[in-house]
Amino acid sequence: MIKSFRHVLVLSIMMGMGVSLSMLASFWVYRWEISQQQNRFQQRIDNLAIALQRSLNRYTNVLTFLGDYYAVTQDRVQRQEFANFVARSLATYPGIKALEWAPVVQNHQRVTYERAIRAEGYPTFQITELTDNYRLIPAKNRPYYIPVTYIAPFVGNEVALGFDLNSSNARVAAIEPSRETGKVQATGRIRLVQEQRDQYGFLMVLPLYQTAEVPIEIAARQTQFEGVLLGVFRISDVVEESLQGLSYAVNFTLYDLDAPSDKQFLGRYYADKRTVMATENRSLRRVRQPQSLCPKPTHCTRTLEIGQRQWLIDFLPWENRPFRIGYRTLIVLLTGLFLTGSLVLFLHNLQRELSRTKALNDLKQRFFSIASHELRTPLSTILLSTESLQANHHQLSEVQKQTNIQRIHRTARQMSQQITDLLTLARAEAGKLEFHPELLDVAIFCQTVIDEVQGGISQSIVFTSSNSAPKAFWDKKLVRSLLSNLLSNAAKYSPKDTTIEVMLSSNVYTATFEIRDRGKGIPVSELAHVREAFQRGSNVGNIAGTGLGLTIVKVCVDLHRGEWHIKSIEGRGTTVIVSLPLE
Repeated sequence: MIKSFRHVLVLSIMMGMGVSLSMLASFWVYRWEISQQQNRFQQRIDNLAIALQRSLNRYTNVLTFLGDYYAVTQDRVQRQEFANFVARSLATYPGIKALEWAPVVQNHQRVTYERAIRAEGYPTFQITELTDNYRLIPAKNRPYYIPVTYIAPFVGNEVALGFDLNSSNARVAAIEPSRETGKVQATGRIRLVQEQRDQYGFLMVLPLYQTAEVPIEIAARQTQFEGVLLGVFRISDVVEESLQGLSYAVNFTLYDLDAPSDKQFLGRYYADKRTVMATENRSLRRVRQPQSLCPKPTHCTRTLEIGQRQWLIDFLPWENRPFRIGYRTLIVLLTGLFLTGSLVLFLHNLQRELSRTKALNDLKQRFFSIASHELRTPLSTILLSTESLQANHHQLSEVQKQTNIQRIHRTARQMSQQITDLLTLARAEAGKLEFHPELLDVAIFCQTVIDEVQGGISQSIVFTSSNSAPKAFWDKKLVRSLLSNLLSNAAKYSPKDTTIEVMLSSNVYTATFEIRDRGKGIPVSELAHVREAFQRGSNVGNIAGTGLGLTIVKVCVDLHRGEWHIKSIEGRGTTVIVSLPLE
């Protein structure tokens, strides 16, 4: 009797352990499936946001280089020259509805101006404005006009010819700050003059001045302001072009965070129709379930930067696809009755391996996204600069040609440094980074690197050496990368009118660099992580960067068996102190 009781007791204990283990295993698999679905969704919305931001950056670059073309052209750009120059950009980027030029025309110049345009082959031309019901009428008298004069392509945009930008409050709200800052400025949502569909559009405005460079004083910018270059965009075209090749079943809504609350809505993208609708449906709400793809609302939003404005993308996770947990949980629950404690260890190792794989995949994704963006921008600069030289070779002065050549050279060097940094990091992680020390005069070497960096930044670098110049056995390439990255970071995150200080000191055994800026600084909570690859401060905003600079510095310091640390106060600046042995 007692023996039978003990046997039942043992069986009961074993069964209880089996049930407990199976429930534990089921819980881990349940969490794993949730994590997998969340990660897939987050990766997809990251890809969508990156695609949209890249398109907006390309549109800004097109407008900027059109401005450069105007700056280097001595005589007034003619209508056909304008059309020829922008033809390639319009063919390459179908999201651009039109590129336009609109000069300032004073009231007393209106009659003469209208006659001149009519003489070019537009017999009914006149300066116009829109009524409240979107009907074009002759523009009313005002001190000055900013009429659209050149349009490319002309076909499909004919009605915009002669439209006075100064008659529209929404357009003036972008032109005035653009004129004051000299930067590209986007409008809020507007109804395009040439719009025939129920869609919102927006403009990107670049000011032109009587001088090739933007005047330093604001008063001079106002008096020398002579017109604007415009990029005209329909929001639906921009989104649909950007997402070509991405077939994610994710709907989203776009908002302009800088607009009044009643005008923030820009459009809603429907993935099944691959189109944007401009009708706001306030009854739509994100589907919420106990374990949602977006545990917090911020997990389903991303921000975009465009012409000094900020857009918000609000993603809606698979509204017509319920959040399911697969059959794995049931299988594990049924078979778990026969598992022992080894299953717990197996699941623990599995979870750890999954976390490691996810971290590696996230790192790879971030690397490809950042590297492609950082290399595409200088490539675009080189391409457009060479096209400008080809198109205007006989019109440009030697000084203007040299300016373009220097821009190409400077951009190529920047690109070369980025590639060198990536190779340095890859070789270091593989344990194959070569170390070739040679005897250097530290002060002279520092001054050489500073001179190289100074040519590509607007801040001034002040170099001081407190001791007699030491000599050191260092790897010249690695220390050059170290100094270049620290100086580039200091310039990148500092206002243009500030000074960067570089102080060199030494003793019998070591030389110490102290590089101090007065820029954004690094949040205290993030100082421990910014040395890791692809990690950047949360306060960098839309400043471009790879997040590799301080990682390269760490590699260089470690190979020289040196020491370094960072002192930073957010909003007041950063000081990086590096000490390297002389031998």
